[in-house]
Amino acid sequence: MNRKGQIETITSREKKIYERIIEEATVDCNDEYEQISGWICLLDDNIATPCNCTIGKQNLVLEKIDNVVNTACIVGVIHFGKSKMRVLIQDIVLKDSTAMNYINAYKYWCKDG
Repeated sequence: MNRKGQIETITSREKKIYERIIEEATVDCNDEYEQISGWICLLDDNIATPCNCTIGKQNLVLEKIDNVVNTACIVGVIHFGKSKMRVLIQDIVLKDSTAMNYINAYKYWCKDG
């Protein structure tokens, strides 16, 4: 993973971590909507919010994990000044490497799942 939270080439160790997380998120899911629900629950359980995050070069606060109704999009609700915005979870970088593994696993699943 590079400094921006983007997955470049992953090691076999990272792949095993991501695959374990993917299995946990999608076990017993019958369709895409159930899988997204599984991901939302898993991300919410493993990313302590509110927490500091980075989007681009901006330091912000991730308030909660959410979804866009009737879509397969998972977003983070970000506190930005006096406003809130919804940002794709894949675009959020966390300083906590354990929590970031969950976002990276989701990115990996979106790309290869």
